[in-house]
Amino acid sequence: MSLLNVTSRRSFCAVVTSVILSTGASLSAQASDEVVFASWGGSFQDALRSSMLAPASKALGIKVKEDTTNGIQDVRAQITAGAVAWDVTEQDLPSCETLSREGSLEPIDYSIVDTTGIPKELIHKNYIGFINFTKVIAYQKDKFGDNGPKSWADFFDLEKFPGKRSMHGKVNYNLEAALMADGVPLRDVYKVLATDEGQKRAWSKLAKIAPHVTVWYRGGSQSAQLLRDGEVDMIHMGHNRVESVLGSGKDVSYTFDGGTMDIDCLLVPKGAPNKANAMKLINEILSAKAQARLAKTMPLGPVNAGAFDTGILSKAEAVKINTHPQNYGKQLLVDPNFYIGQLGELTEQFDTLIQQ
Repeated sequence: MSLLNVTSRRSFCAVVTSVILSTGASLSAQASDEVVFASWGGSFQDALRSSMLAPASKALGIKVKEDTTNGIQDVRAQITAGAVAWDVTEQDLPSCETLSREGSLEPIDYSIVDTTGIPKELIHKNYIGFINFTKVIAYQKDKFGDNGPKSWADFFDLEKFPGKRSMHGKVNYNLEAALMADGVPLRDVYKVLATDEGQKRAWSKLAKIAPHVTVWYRGGSQSAQLLRDGEVDMIHMGHNRVESVLGSGKDVSYTFDGGTMDIDCLLVPKGAPNKANAMKLINEILSAKAQARLAKTMPLGPVNAGAFDTGILSKAEAVKINTHPQNYGKQLLVDPNFYIGQLGELTEQFDTLIQQ
């Protein structure tokens, strides 16, 4: 559930070797004037650098070194090898919660990290929300005009909204969508999924739409291509990707109603060599201005609501962002606790369903 699709997976030894060589950091390389930050790389990390990391470096008077992560296994490898090279890393929400349960994280120092403007559900002892992103229902306006699917009930309604459909080819988000299509309110989705009967209800509803899904896409780039090229009439995909399609001149639309909102979070691995600077960096990049600058660069959701009061974002830009006050409450914030411990089993059941 990261912002970018990571397809490569390094071996244990390669992970440890890479992070040590690329950052030059090790347990013995602690420096009071630097901090090492790891994110997903590519254009996203370029945006982080210009909007957050470079300004933070200047404000703090410390050097921000960068590396890239492939996910939770990188953090585990460093800790297991006793060679923690990263001071702060961005990870997806399930990884943050899993590492926290494993005792692999340093506690966030909230005497340094200011949480003003950040929703309480994103503030945890060992990690904190960083960026919100949402998968929304998008559709072709040349097919539906202004009367396209506006809810999951609409998306699942084959008679009222005929056409080619596409959904994310992973179990995540789809069980939630099925329950919302079946009339379960946002606030009750995970209460229902916590029961055997609720899960059966979700699988039953999903089974009805599965044969009519033309493409189970695997990555954000593929979803954008499907919508841009008109290969599908409606799709559940990242709202930032929809905005990129709109920016290319295509006549599409989307709704935040029933959107599945996920977050990436910030954490400090156990044994980070520059822990004090890590807390300072986290505080800087969670500030209202830093969050607004990133949202100005990419239509991703600031976790700090103060970003909308900085004047950095115009009103037209702000209302397109998923965490804007008029959009936030329309979406379901994904609960990682549902998937931890049963993701493998759920994935196997899902893969069997969509391959039938």
